[in-house]
Amino acid sequence: MEDSGESLWQLSRNNLNLEFKGGIMSLVEKVVRLSKNSLEMLVYNSRISKYRGQEKYKNMWLISERGVEAKDNGYVFFKYLRENHPEINAWYVIDSSHKKDYDRVKNLGNIIEYGSDEHKIAFLLCEYAISSHLGFLEPWSYKLYKLLLDRKDKKKFVLLQHGIILSDLSMYYNASNKIDLFITTTKREYESICGPNYGFDDGVVVRTGIARYDRLNEFKTKKQILLMPTWRQTIITPSYKKQNKLDMTSFISSDYFKSLNSLINNKELSDLLDKYDRDLIFYPHFEMQPYKGCFDLESSRFVLADKDDYDVQTLLKESELLITDFSSVAFDFAYMKKPLIYYQKVKDDKYEPGYFNYELDGFGDIILDEESLVDKLSVYLENEFMMEDKYVKRVDEFFDLRDGKNCDRIFEAVLGLEK
Repeated sequence: MEDSGESLWQLSRNNLNLEFKGGIMSLVEKVVRLSKNSLEMLVYNSRISKYRGQEKYKNMWLISERGVEAKDNGYVFFKYLRENHPEINAWYVIDSSHKKDYDRVKNLGNIIEYGSDEHKIAFLLCEYAISSHLGFLEPWSYKLYKLLLDRKDKKKFVLLQHGIILSDLSMYYNASNKIDLFITTTKREYESICGPNYGFDDGVVVRTGIARYDRLNEFKTKKQILLMPTWRQTIITPSYKKQNKLDMTSFISSDYFKSLNSLINNKELSDLLDKYDRDLIFYPHFEMQPYKGCFDLESSRFVLADKDDYDVQTLLKESELLITDFSSVAFDFAYMKKPLIYYQKVKDDKYEPGYFNYELDGFGDIILDEESLVDKLSVYLENEFMMEDKYVKRVDEFFDLRDGKNCDRIFEAVLGLEK
């Protein structure tokens, strides 16, 4: 017993030492990274005088998404500017190796290669940095940039947003982000982001509607159902950490993987799809895409969608029904008044609860087990995907901006920053 106790004590001490060393190493790595960022930023800043007078960089609006995509609010707003406001010197940042997205935007012109010297020069000289995400358009830490080179806040950062926020994301979005314009869509979302948790100054948060909703007013469906859950940060390495290590073991052993893999191999569901001549497209979240090879499919009725081959908005518009868990794409789907199901068998503790309550505010049934999900799908297949009246009513109450003029409002809001 004494030896056992001594071993446990030694093990605990070793773990503490490892945690301490890990914390120190993490801190050292962060300091080294910030030092390198600072040095590179200052070096590039010393070179920009020869570019400052060029027409290309005058009054530049620099736009992006994650740097590898052209399918979200960044792309839609850039396309709007190029087609409706050619007087605006708008440029789009994207990695050309992501060919399908690159090809989608290249015909609009004014493309800058993501991560290139040109990208860094453009970021330093642009008047407006406009993105659907934080931390991707900026070649370096934005806070570091503000501290070292833009203390007078001359550059304006516009967050176009990725979707409608329903949770409390004040830990990620707040006044420390130095956001000058924060786009929101619904009245309740706007009121939430304007609240004390986020700490934004008056006028920063505006309600214009996100850009991509302008393209949801007209659509035509195909014989397909879309499965699109959100991601789980505890079982993967998020892309924003910019690490190449993928922990497949943790992912495969997770309840998240097991529940989804079971669903896409459900024989009863496969038979149901055969009976009604439907396909089910499973589109893993952007952060889950590197792990999609872990899933196995036995029926040809199930399609595992690669982000480079499928456009999310097109899938949303063409699908007759959506199965999700906690993803904000539910708002896009509900906006079109098409039925959806919240399959919440595996809980998500990624974010703090916000103003949105799934039972009181949701646009579809909440289902917690696979058998009930298949039963509910059977009902929708039988009634030709009619959304229940109570959910139609919730949609009408929730979405009051339906005029297709969100991009117009965003444009005017950006121009308003000059005043």
